[in-house]
Amino acid sequence: MTILSQESIDNLKATKVIGIIGLGDMGLLYANRFTQAGWIVCGCDREEIYPSLLKQNLPFEVLPNGHYVSRKSDYVIYSVEAENIDTIVKIYGPSTKVGAIVGGQTSCKFPEISAFEKHLPKDIDIISVHSLHGPKVDTTGQPLVLIPHRCSDGNLDFVESLMSCLKSKHVKLSYQEHDRITADTQAKMLRSTSHYESIPINSMFMLD
Repeated sequence: MTILSQESIDNLKATKVIGIIGLGDMGLLYANRFTQAGWIVCGCDREEIYPSLLKQNLPFEVLPNGHYVSRKSDYVIYSVEAENIDTIVKIYGPSTKVGAIVGGQTSCKFPEISAFEKHLPKDIDIISVHSLHGPKVDTTGQPLVLIPHRCSDGNLDFVESLMSCLKSKHVKLSYQEHDRITADTQAKMLRSTSHYESIPINSMFMLD
C-alpha cells in the first residue's frame, strides 16, 4: 500500500467523487472529514429523511438515495448496519458507476463482502474499511483496517491516500483475518471483565 504524492492526491481531489450511503454518525464523520480535506463528497440516507437532511446545510452534496450516489461516485462507502447491508447493496449496487470502487465500514465483514460479491457488477473493485473507534473519537493515531478484497494496486493507492486525511494507523487485512481478530478481541474483552482488565485494540491489530 502506498500513499501518493501530494500532487497526485490533489489531482485525484479534482477528478474523483467520494460517495457515502448512510449518513449516521460514522457516515457523517467520514463525509465531513473528507470534505474538510478537499475531496468532492456526496451522500444520502433513507429517502424519507432527504428533506430534513437538506435543511441541515451539510458541507457536502446530499442526494435523494443511493442510486444517485452510486451513479456519480468513484468510491462508494456503504455506512449501514451489517444486518441491512445485503438488502441495501441489492437495491443500489447495480447502479454503481462503471469502473468504480465500493467498500463498506461494517464491523463484521463476511456479510458485507458477500453482499458485494452477490450484487455488484464484476467490473467493480471492492476495498472495504473499518475505523476501530466511535464517531466522537479523534481519528488521529486510531487503527484503520483496509481490506483490498478485489482491486488494482492503483485503486488501493487511491483509497489509502483518501483515508490518509483521517491520520489513522493503517493495517491491511483480508476480511477473514479482520473478522477472526475482531471475534478474538471481543472474546478476550468479555473474559477480562471478571478481572477488571482491558485489552488494547491496537495490540490486537498489531499496531505500533
